[in-house]
Amino acid sequence: MSRTILGESPAVKDLLKLIGRVAGSKTNLLVIGESGTGKELVARMIHESGPLKDKPFIPVNCGAIPENLIESEMFGHRRGSFTGAVSEKMGLFEAANGGTLFLDEVGELPLNMQVKLLRAIQERVFRKVGGNDDIKVDLRIIAATNRDLEAAVAKGTFREDLYYRLNVILIKTPPLRERTGDVELLAKSFLHRISTRSKRSFEGFTPEALAALIAHSWPGNIRELENVIERAVTLEAGNLIMKESLPLTVFSSPTVPVSSRKNEISSISLTGTAGGSNGDSAEIRLPAPDFSKGVLNLDAILNEIEKLYLTKALAHSGGVKRKAADLLGITFRSIRYRLTKLGIDTANGSEDTE
Repeated sequence: MSRTILGESPAVKDLLKLIGRVAGSKTNLLVIGESGTGKELVARMIHESGPLKDKPFIPVNCGAIPENLIESEMFGHRRGSFTGAVSEKMGLFEAANGGTLFLDEVGELPLNMQVKLLRAIQERVFRKVGGNDDIKVDLRIIAATNRDLEAAVAKGTFREDLYYRLNVILIKTPPLRERTGDVELLAKSFLHRISTRSKRSFEGFTPEALAALIAHSWPGNIRELENVIERAVTLEAGNLIMKESLPLTVFSSPTVPVSSRKNEISSISLTGTAGGSNGDSAEIRLPAPDFSKGVLNLDAILNEIEKLYLTKALAHSGGVKRKAADLLGITFRSIRYRLTKLGIDTANGSEDTE
């Protein structure tokens, strides 16, 4: 039985609805989100919930392959095509034929490989390294990244045509700090799974331990939570997880921002002021880079700043996205991407009218 996304938060319910809507097609998808938010799990759920579920699911971490080997890994090679090619090799595109190819960390691909990937995705045709024959494939592409590809396109480090070829449908995996109420559910699920695997028996968590888990900001997201529970299971001698079995980072890192302080990222004193043209201002409190106090969550800090400026610009422009983009010095396409990425609701706003 395949793993599924656990959670009762609105963010997870919306994600599951979207997965259900796209699973039945073979449309290319781009999954964005912070590290540890379950992007590969989303891809697997889409694959296993649709018509390709009995076909191959081939994952590849694009950032983990040496640059000189990427083309061979993706498309395969002919014997003798380069030093060390002692036999013919099947590439990942061919291995995924009929199924799904999951390109994790696609933003790490070098530009020269992006060109070749674009042709393969667009035409479903490729050539092996050292080969002269076109090989046709029929497969679904799901790409994922924790990078801002819109910004990478603007900088020229990611091809715009490849970005749009991948981003037919955009899916955002929510960070754990935005999944209100899900930490306890996930912690108990991980405890059951890990203790069963370790042949241990636990009744649960002490109130102090559970409170610490809920208050933590989880910069490493679900992956961090799972590792913390595994550590606790290993160290705990009794049948309850005590707070003493949790790592110090759970107690020393910044806590999750709450809605009543949504413009304040941390209580550590390094402040700046974001002023609007209408004279109002909102204080942004930034954590000083003191790593002796624990792990900082840079993505969360930058996301909160970006949210503040976007919402201020939209408010000043009366919800007109083009005007808001002009106020921020970015393109209309960029503001649409950023609003989607950050989950900012603009249902009542206007896009094109002045």
